[in-house]
Amino acid sequence: MTFPYSPPHSDGELVEIGPDVRWLRMPMPYALDHVNIYLVRVAGGWLIVDTGLDSPEARGIWEEVFSGPLAGEKVVGVYCTHYHVDHLGLAGYLTERWRVPLFMTYEEYYTLRGWPDLPQEVPWQHAEFFQRAGFPQELLPQTLVMFDFAREISPMPLSFVRLQDRSHLPLDEEWQVIVGRGHSPEHALLLSKARKILISGDQLLPSISTNVSVSVMNPEDDPLSHWLASLDRLATIPDDVLVLPGHGLPFRGARKRVAELRGHHRRRFQVIVDACAGSELSAYELVKVLYPFALGDFDLQLALGECLSHVRYLACRGRLEARLDGEGINRYRSVRGVRAANGGAGFCRD
Repeated sequence: MTFPYSPPHSDGELVEIGPDVRWLRMPMPYALDHVNIYLVRVAGGWLIVDTGLDSPEARGIWEEVFSGPLAGEKVVGVYCTHYHVDHLGLAGYLTERWRVPLFMTYEEYYTLRGWPDLPQEVPWQHAEFFQRAGFPQELLPQTLVMFDFAREISPMPLSFVRLQDRSHLPLDEEWQVIVGRGHSPEHALLLSKARKILISGDQLLPSISTNVSVSVMNPEDDPLSHWLASLDRLATIPDDVLVLPGHGLPFRGARKRVAELRGHHRRRFQVIVDACAGSELSAYELVKVLYPFALGDFDLQLALGECLSHVRYLACRGRLEARLDGEGINRYRSVRGVRAANGGAGFCRD
């Protein structure tokens, strides 16, 4: 893997990625302290790809961009790779400011539109979800943090232009949509074969593993199988294609990165199978095996979702079996004599 570009030196600086692509880095108040945004010149002006979360600071940075590097230029559309707040939080603000369309996939748009407001107490369905995972009951109120992102999303546009897999960007036929799944329902990457550029959002990151979680909103899903299937498609991306990720540095070497990520998950599978060989463990107990360090409220839920996605994948393929104990907690143990899920055997999926 090679990393040909250094990050912007300051908020609002645009780094030139070829003649018609710019890179903007937007700060965030989290452990993952930034999100990458890209501007692509298309017919009539600039397409904004992802937006940053909604905050006075982020709005101020955008206004500096519009009055500075893009002064006199037009924005003709906003493209959001997926519905997570750091990628879509300012979609409403930007589309209203410029009176331009929002480009998204169907499932991403309606997943966000259907996301509930912050409840006053933990819904019973969610309480059962966390109970089955072995989550301590006294920590249940902390799980509401996952609903608290509404304040970082500007009012959503009431219409959108639907993106579909293998379709071309309506504003420029040179760019093709590639749909990836697992991290989010219908994540829209954007590929230009002519420019040898892939805007990957969070589906392919250079240095951290994409979060793939079983969610309280879709507790019976098997998201890791969808994400691994998406990796198969990304493994066909030539290594000379420049990948523009949602976080971290632009890089070349997509195939090598896919191989690294497959190895990461093989190791995770083996750690879980080994841990459950000697005793029955809950998902929450497995979190402590996979993440043997202190986690904040938000990170703990991400870790639990990640753990559940690995457990679900292994259980669906006969590597683990689950037993509901007398306290309503799913406990997992390894199944002997079943071939381990690994890259050599190929990942099972639907």
